[in-house]
Amino acid sequence: MTTTPRASGRTVAAIVIAVALFTMANALVSGCGGNKSAEQSTTEGTNTTPSQTSTETTPPAGGTAAVEMDGAKIYADKCVLCHGPGGKGDGPGGAALNPKPRDHTDGAYMNTRTNEQLEEVISNGKGAMPSWKSQLTPDQIKAVLKHVRSLAQPPYTGPQP
Repeated sequence: MTTTPRASGRTVAAIVIAVALFTMANALVSGCGGNKSAEQSTTEGTNTTPSQTSTETTPPAGGTAAVEMDGAKIYADKCVLCHGPGGKGDGPGGAALNPKPRDHTDGAYMNTRTNEQLEEVISNGKGAMPSWKSQLTPDQIKAVLKHVRSLAQPPYTGPQP
């Protein structure tokens, strides 16, 4: 009778860590959108034109409330993976990042940044944070910025985006 050698505890731990790191890296790439726009990824390999595809990042019709709701929705879709649902920088995708994602609830820091500075980071990225300007319209970026501003404690009292 032939027996197979048993894997040591260290080998199993190494495999578990490798799988976890691969899974996290995959989540970061897919959660951050990679380098493709939503429209590109839905039209690749199909014979449809961009006007025939639906895009979930189309600015909403309506007033200020619709734009604010769109900002929260976009944040939930694109930012929560790293920044967390409450904006504290504690999302599962941010656990492996150094430096950690910004805590948007930290009013002591966030309230010192101008709207232009924050819009620049959202548009062009910074460090491990990807650029969103190819996937979001300027109005959507402003809506996300407005949502980010709503998270700060103490509340932001400067000019609104």
